[in-house]
Amino acid sequence: MSQAPSGAHRPAGFQGYYRQPSGTEDAELTHVTPGTPCGEYLRRYWQPVAMSSELGELPLALRILGEDLVLFRDKSAQVGLLHKHCAHRGASLEYGLPAERGIICCYHGWHFDIDGTVIRAGSEPADSPICRRVVQGAYPVEERNGLLFAYLGPPQERPALPLYDTELMPDATSKPFSIATPCNWLQVYENTQDPIHVLHLHARSSGVQFGVASGVDQLIEYQTTPLGLINIQTRHVGAHLWTRITDSILPNANQTGAIWEEAQAPKFMQRCSMLRWMVPVDNTTTRTIGWRFFSERLDPRGQDQPDLVGKESIDFIGQTAAERSYAESQRQPGDFEAQVSQRPIAIHALENRAASDAGVARLRHLLRERIRALAAGEPPFHPHTGALPYVATYCQDTVDRWHGAGVPDDDALRAQGRKVANAVLQSAQLPAAAREAYVRDAVRGLE
Repeated sequence: MSQAPSGAHRPAGFQGYYRQPSGTEDAELTHVTPGTPCGEYLRRYWQPVAMSSELGELPLALRILGEDLVLFRDKSAQVGLLHKHCAHRGASLEYGLPAERGIICCYHGWHFDIDGTVIRAGSEPADSPICRRVVQGAYPVEERNGLLFAYLGPPQERPALPLYDTELMPDATSKPFSIATPCNWLQVYENTQDPIHVLHLHARSSGVQFGVASGVDQLIEYQTTPLGLINIQTRHVGAHLWTRITDSILPNANQTGAIWEEAQAPKFMQRCSMLRWMVPVDNTTTRTIGWRFFSERLDPRGQDQPDLVGKESIDFIGQTAAERSYAESQRQPGDFEAQVSQRPIAIHALENRAASDAGVARLRHLLRERIRALAAGEPPFHPHTGALPYVATYCQDTVDRWHGAGVPDDDALRAQGRKVANAVLQSAQLPAAAREAYVRDAVRGLE
């Protein structure tokens, strides 16, 4: 452990009596119920709410953004997402009967279409004015590749559900997953822009939880993008320089590189192992839901375990409470323990942030800017595809040989990271194969 310089001033110790924690929640960024600034911002974007495999012949009760809802698939295979309590007398539609079209409340037979309009008000006449007067709260749903997405915002502002380039990675398969974490959404999400924690939590504190190379010191820089924020991590690993770019796609999506990357051989623009959303269930619970990607290129040593990926489970350590005993989690804490132990809602006013927290600070700043812009009447930003049929993203790993003498200094690491990041950003509108070639040529062409 490093020692303070001789004679350096430090505050007096044993100050517990005088330093009782107090502070209020940063409600602007953390509260998500209807009408809150952050809740209104998140509602302007499609959110994954369940895996398709969770939705069988019976309705599924769920809670999203502080709203109690019921998801169902009718007998025509249409998916509906309605307010939980029937507009008639409040019985829960989780006990409803999916019909050929829509769902029928078990209590008095009120029949609602997937858009919430009343098809028949139970025993009332078919032409009852109730059908023209009453509407059940409902939200549109789209299904893609095993996930169900919902849009909970104003219907007249509904955007297209974006398709991201990494959903189309050649020679890769995907599997949906859904994991609950009992804490506020932001302390789960901002972990994606806190790369220094990988060095400590996932290597030095708990032993190597991912690749050994992840425990090597890295030089980190941050850059805003058309989608949000990236961090650029560059490491010297053996004979190579490894630059990883991790994507935060606002408002609450993230992509990260290969879980077990060891940076042992050259590679360029290798894409991501996950595309996931940190979706608030309410103010103190988060559901991380998305796709885990598998390919030989991402996992050349066969360490992935697709059979472990699904509901409340994923194939790497420290993501759920149920996977280990309390004592084991104390000995080898992971993301779950670090995030949940910050309190149900982390109190930002109690933090003593340092230079290594720059990514967290920038992410919070970007979110606050966009939340306030929406509140001021500006339209929310939605990603554009340009000339491509999908939205280009930036998450990747590039590994190239180190040709310098000795160990690269910070300037050399910084130059390599910027070289890779510039190539990744500049090639965004190229097709996948051409983009990989562009990054390779740009990196090697400047050796």
